[in-house]
Amino acid sequence: MSIIVDWTADTIPFEFEKAVSQPLVERLNEAPNEVDHYLQRLADSISQHMNLPKDVEIHVRYVNSDTVNAVATLGGHVWIYRGLLERLPDENTLAMLLGHEIAHIKLRHPVKALGKGVVVSLILSAIMGQSSDSVANVITDTSTLTLLSFSRRQEQASDEEGIRALNAFYGHVHGATALFEILQQVHQQDGFAVPQLLSSHPDTGNRIEQLNQIADKQGWAKQGIPKAIPEDILRIIAADKQSMNREAQ
Repeated sequence: MSIIVDWTADTIPFEFEKAVSQPLVERLNEAPNEVDHYLQRLADSISQHMNLPKDVEIHVRYVNSDTVNAVATLGGHVWIYRGLLERLPDENTLAMLLGHEIAHIKLRHPVKALGKGVVVSLILSAIMGQSSDSVANVITDTSTLTLLSFSRRQEQASDEEGIRALNAFYGHVHGATALFEILQQVHQQDGFAVPQLLSSHPDTGNRIEQLNQIADKQGWAKQGIPKAIPEDILRIIAADKQSMNREAQ
């Protein structure tokens, strides 16, 4: 049954995904800041190397939270949390993160992760030509859209898409494995809960090895000159962290 649902989920118009995600989007009533704009520009540049379907649009938002994570959900929406962003050493590693999350959207993983019942309801809605309001009512709990869990196979496919985009964008894959090394170190040293990016992959060593094997097979350079995250973006992130710490005291 899961194989059939995965296959049929690809036939759901992307507009239906956008309709379902609308309640969650409406909760983000803050105007985008400089960090949002920077992440969006970088995502737009990376997307050009990922052969996205014409109707798929990527929308990236920055979340000022200590949470060490990133989320790809319905309707092309990606959330990057400050707790993860502030740990990334350079833009290359950030680009790998964005490429990975964008790949989830390209491959329709969020809609497939909703569960058989919801996917079937969406398929029936599409066939019957129901309004977007009716489609949005399929999911009444918006928290569901930020807690989607992807399979090991889906995570691996997104890793592969991400590293291909990274190489196409920079001409090398510096930062590809660093992302997962950082996440694993954070988990081991600080005791954070396992981020979504690692939740389906307890053996991060194998994951890193697979990325290295892809680079070797394709003849991609593993090292290159890293590009720094702009200083003004880093200052905003640091200020956000300080402000949140003061509020918590």
